[in-house]
Amino acid sequence: PMLAFELVERTPDRARAIVDAAFERGLLLLACGLYGNVVRLLPALTISDDDLDEGLALLEDALAAAA
Repeated sequence: PMLAFELVERTPDRARAIVDAAFERGLLLLACGLYGNVVRLLPALTISDDDLDEGLALLEDALAAAA
């Protein structure tokens, strides 16, 4: 499944900061969208609950770090 969330700011700055912070934590995300302010999540269809929980925790850390 592909999921995405769009940031309110119509600039790529915060999305890039989130993607970079996530990458530093071992989580690979994509920034996209017309304004570069969308962050895409592409988990595997067969992701385990434990891996999903770990990924969401890393995403939460990355969001906090980019704030």
